[in-house]
Amino acid sequence: MDHEQAIQTQAAERYLLGEFSVAEQDEFAEHFFDCEECARDLRLTSLFVDTSKRVIADDLRDKPQPTVKRSSSTWQPAWYAIAASIALLAVILYQNVVTIPKLRSFVAPQALEYFSIASMGSRGTGQTVVTPSHDKPFVLLADIPSHENIELYRCEILDPNGKTIVSIDVPEALARNTVPLLIPASTLSRGTYSFSISGRAKKEQAFTQFGKYPLQVN
Repeated sequence: MDHEQAIQTQAAERYLLGEFSVAEQDEFAEHFFDCEECARDLRLTSLFVDTSKRVIADDLRDKPQPTVKRSSSTWQPAWYAIAASIALLAVILYQNVVTIPKLRSFVAPQALEYFSIASMGSRGTGQTVVTPSHDKPFVLLADIPSHENIELYRCEILDPNGKTIVSIDVPEALARNTVPLLIPASTLSRGTYSFSISGRAKKEQAFTQFGKYPLQVN
């Protein structure tokens, strides 16, 4: 597969969506290892898909569930029908007012702020300080130190209590270059965090932490 074929067939998107045959997957993988532009498209598309899934999951989890009070009235079935209609309308409004605009904010043409994570892979203790616009997404650039036999890395941002605020999985092939991590708008409030990198070896389930780096959000 050459670069023109990859662009025309939207190879990065189809690769991530599993629409390629095994042979096509191998052809595209061989191509993007040598093509910086396709490798970058694959990283950004992968991060967009991952972030979109998390935005939808977070929104649906946090959405208040409507409750219907049981009634002894003989008109109970009718009231349930009305309540169901109201609940359906609430979901539709929620999707159009909250969920969909959030997703549009990721795909709308815009210039994103970006910051580099400091001291990764070194013995330094320098703190990364970022000053993002909190109403817009921004990008953290991470150079993930390589480790033998690792097939999947995990980048996490933890609050002072160790709670995971952001978690993004990065395949080993993408971690060979600088990885842009898309942070959704308003995800990180002002404060002190830790940026953690873990890895999972082939045929293993558990992740091993390789490093934790201080991160200050102003």
